[in-house]
Amino acid sequence: MQKCQNLFFCLLICLTASLFSLERDALSEQDILQTKNIREPAVAGRFYPGTAVELRKQVKALLDEGRTEDVRSKPIAIISPHAGYQYSGSVAAYGYRTIVGYDYKRVIVIAPSHYSRYIGASILDVSYYKTPLGLVKLAQGICNNLINNPPMIGTLKNAHMREHSLETQLPFLQETIKDFELIPILVSKLNNETIDFLAEKIKPFVDEDTLIVVSSDFTHYGPAYDYVPKFKEGDVKENIKKLDQGAFERILAKDLSGFIRYKQATRITACGFMPIALLLKLLPSDAQGKLLQYDTSGNQTGNFENSVSYASIVFTRGEKRSSLLDETSGLSKPEQETLLKVARETLDTYVRERRLPDLESEKHKITQKLNEKRGVFVTLNKNGNLRGCIGHIIPRKPLILAVMDNTVNSSTNDVRFGQVNEDELEEIEIDISVLSAIKKIDTPENFIPGKHGIIIRKLGASAVFLPQVATEQGWNREDTLCHLCKKAGLPSFAWQEDDMEFFVFSAEVFHENRI
Repeated sequence: MQKCQNLFFCLLICLTASLFSLERDALSEQDILQTKNIREPAVAGRFYPGTAVELRKQVKALLDEGRTEDVRSKPIAIISPHAGYQYSGSVAAYGYRTIVGYDYKRVIVIAPSHYSRYIGASILDVSYYKTPLGLVKLAQGICNNLINNPPMIGTLKNAHMREHSLETQLPFLQETIKDFELIPILVSKLNNETIDFLAEKIKPFVDEDTLIVVSSDFTHYGPAYDYVPKFKEGDVKENIKKLDQGAFERILAKDLSGFIRYKQATRITACGFMPIALLLKLLPSDAQGKLLQYDTSGNQTGNFENSVSYASIVFTRGEKRSSLLDETSGLSKPEQETLLKVARETLDTYVRERRLPDLESEKHKITQKLNEKRGVFVTLNKNGNLRGCIGHIIPRKPLILAVMDNTVNSSTNDVRFGQVNEDELEEIEIDISVLSAIKKIDTPENFIPGKHGIIIRKLGASAVFLPQVATEQGWNREDTLCHLCKKAGLPSFAWQEDDMEFFVFSAEVFHENRI
């Protein structure tokens, strides 16, 4: 009987201990939900759906609706917009699709402060950020380490409470990476000193398991944003695009000083200018950038009185090459022939019928490489003389579509020439130049005529020559730079001035009837 009583008491003690343990665990989860250590969502139900079901449905739809870009290696950073999902969500999805399938232990989100002005960076002293999809845990040790660097890095609670720029990135991260720890950084006013300081403190925590997300919209145009620059010519839509492209070129070239000078020259209203500047300081030397998608709210609504620009940009570690400028498209002879065939069909059809030809995958043998976004120029020559040449340095569209666009533009929109007419078609030959990435050079002596294409920029003026121009004209380096300055509307000697910027690229050039 005594043994039974002892057994009963042992079981009772064990059961009580188990219940106490369960209650303790349950309370700890409840404590998390009730604690003040959670940053509650500020824009759920406004910038994105307020319920888990609807939010997950929308994010999944955005991730599923567009194409996945081939970025060839694990992304190390993306630049993503932060407007309401109905405006910028489809653009943001391009960047987030590139990280699907990769594992990251931590994500550093660097976002601009819209509601507070301060010098440096602020990290909210909480344990979790919350969205309708659940809690996102902070990398507490790293955050504490960074916060412990006043006055450049601290905690300004009011800066975070209403801020949407950081919060809007989280649902995309929750759906693409899922299991990660967050380092949320809001930046406000930065100068060269603070950029250097922040980069020095953040870099030790950036490794192969870390993704950097920079939150930024680009040009905010119109009276609502107190930014209505006087454009020299062209419509507002095209001039906004040119403004943004100037920023993209400097970002993709990882040209921090040029990016800062561009801001000073144009006053471009990219709200994430400071976070992007910090990113350019953080990127490794071999990082390569790619513009994935671009759009504007004006384009979506058809009204450019007030417009905000959105872009998705990804950075990956570069492949090991002897030089970035050795990188060309690597197109096969059949792929070159396909592009030339499409360009010829486009030229003939558009000049005769003012429409584009139909593209058929089987007929035109459209490969994966022809669907990659590349910078490309289309040149029209008539009896050995230039008849039109227009292209894009920054990749905008799949290569085959960009060739069609630039064929039309070269035949109708090159202001140096009249439009091509039907009687000229038989006399015109087509050249296509597929470009590498662009790279900034410190001195014009690094420009090799005949090998490199060259871009010059001085404040708002710029011009470009393709690699073959110097060879065709018989120019040396100085001749080329003098003519390029004249093309940009500058004095011929302007290339010798200290504030001139130089960028080079290579090109794979192929010609109609001469392959």
